[in-house]
Amino acid sequence: MRKIGVLVVGTGMISVNEHLPALARMPNVEIVGIVSRSRSRAEELARKFNAKKAFTDLDEALKAEGVEVVDITRPTYEHKECVLRAFEYGKHVIVEKPIALKLSDAREMINTAKRKGLKFMVAHVLRFWPEYVKAKELIESGAIGEPRIARAYRQLEYPTWSYKMWHKDILKSGGVAVDLSIHDIDYLRWVMGEVDTVYAQGGVYVFKDATAYDYVHMLLKFKSGAIAYVEGSWIMPKGYPLHMYLEVAGTNGLLTVDNLSTASLKVFKSGGQVSYSTPVPENGYYLELKHFIDCVINDKEPLVTGEEALKSLEVALASIKSIREGMPVKLPLTEEVL
Repeated sequence: MRKIGVLVVGTGMISVNEHLPALARMPNVEIVGIVSRSRSRAEELARKFNAKKAFTDLDEALKAEGVEVVDITRPTYEHKECVLRAFEYGKHVIVEKPIALKLSDAREMINTAKRKGLKFMVAHVLRFWPEYVKAKELIESGAIGEPRIARAYRQLEYPTWSYKMWHKDILKSGGVAVDLSIHDIDYLRWVMGEVDTVYAQGGVYVFKDATAYDYVHMLLKFKSGAIAYVEGSWIMPKGYPLHMYLEVAGTNGLLTVDNLSTASLKVFKSGGQVSYSTPVPENGYYLELKHFIDCVINDKEPLVTGEEALKSLEVALASIKSIREGMPVKLPLTEEVL
């Protein structure tokens, strides 16, 4: 069995808690190196996850023998630089969502990958999350009829754990809409099609010196005529667990996904019939990384292309524009927002 050499760039929470553990248990993956700003942290994690080498310099790491795939988990404002650098060295790239903060940066990454013939995927994990995948299958099978209305919210405490509190700066994180709600935006696009109009309200409530909105609710009008309400919140009390909720109402029923419920997926049919399930065969992060490795090995197009990620970013940015202007925003955007 051929092993794919993976270089992991970034040693923050998502890398240490999700990406590295997932990669470490894949039989067809070898973690060639880990890149961190801190030499001691890189070395500690290299020992823990059996990586061949620890690095603090990205160029040095990209030159290392055996690197085929680069997994980038650095803060959003560093995505463009890291992705393009990896492409320069001829590496396939998976980068954490969101793809970027500017539409032009996202397009540059997409075009560079195409020009060089490299695989490029953005890690929108809900497309691999078992409950959400099952929900999509049920919707497509007609279990609730034609989907017409959706609600999705994602709530947690302020991410004060982040490197130098970069989430506070809208030019570094994009705020809760771009950093958090983009999960639900991407999923709803996947299930309900493209968005036509965005109207949003939001504010800064936790840190008054922050420029990034920490609470937002948005109304999405889809080209199909369907409507969705999306709420993103970083204003929950300290210690509050991540709560993600989805509700889709169709012409013949309704389904819900609630990660804090005992039965995380429920389907309510016309006539009162209710079914419950908790489809958790595997962790979503493991599945998305496994998918990308498979795409590299078998020369397949990833499920979440750069183009798909760009469309989700555009919706999130439109919500910021709507908050600023107090008006609905029709897509596509004709100028940068951040």
